[in-house]
Amino acid sequence: MKTILITGASSGFGKLLTQQLAQKEQYHIVATMRNTDSSNATVKKELEALPNVEVLSLDVTSDEEVQHVTQKVAQKYSSIDILINNAGVFGGGLLEAHSITQVQKLFDVNVYAPLRLMKAVLPSMRQQQDGLIINLSSMLGFFSIPLNAVYCASKFALEALVSGSYSELISKGVENILVEPGSFPTALYQKSGIKADLSDVTLSYDGWAEQMTAYANQAVYKAIQENQPDPQAVVQKIIDLISMEKGTRPMRNPIDQISGEDFAQKVAHDIESLAQTQMKAYGF
Repeated sequence: MKTILITGASSGFGKLLTQQLAQKEQYHIVATMRNTDSSNATVKKELEALPNVEVLSLDVTSDEEVQHVTQKVAQKYSSIDILINNAGVFGGGLLEAHSITQVQKLFDVNVYAPLRLMKAVLPSMRQQQDGLIINLSSMLGFFSIPLNAVYCASKFALEALVSGSYSELISKGVENILVEPGSFPTALYQKSGIKADLSDVTLSYDGWAEQMTAYANQAVYKAIQENQPDPQAVVQKIIDLISMEKGTRPMRNPIDQISGEDFAQKVAHDIESLAQTQMKAYGF
């Protein structure tokens, strides 16, 4: 049986994915989340009632906890075969209205946390010459939009980490890939997130930020209501990727039921084509 470690499994894609994978007998699933003894105690109990599921407490921003949990899992199950970097946090607000501390907090969850997990599992995966890492990015890792520049920057960074390391790792038998959802009705948008915290700067824009935020929220809500994007589609894409043979998995896997799948795939294809053209120009 292969062992799958999932971060951010208390809600959204992570919880759905745990529930779906538990129906498959060939996996040990280690679902991780924070606050298993407090706010997430109920969901911990719910998930642990499923077959082949173990729930562990993990703060992905802690080097010590990441090392402790990954070592514990590897010792118990012999290896971590698949890592799903799902934990993430949303943000919003004017670029100028983010303190550097707030930007660092958001990057710690969306960029450094997946990197921590990658570095924790890669030595054993390379030794086995086998492994799969799936990173939950976003269509906002392709575009940056007003009032989301910091969040988009974190997803741009994750895209760069994965795309740049793909060739490094595939030569060692490890696939490091991306899944890039558009807007889906998950708890990510309902949580407080790590947002602009310099209220005096926001106020100095004379109401523009508040007006744009209200307009954007209304537009996204309307698009979701009209298109009814189903989070299960993202979960199924991840499950399909897990089931594919090594070497056949695309590095980028966008899924956007609002803008449309043709649009999402074209964006990913164009970005990859431009990257390949530049690499050839430099003789790679």
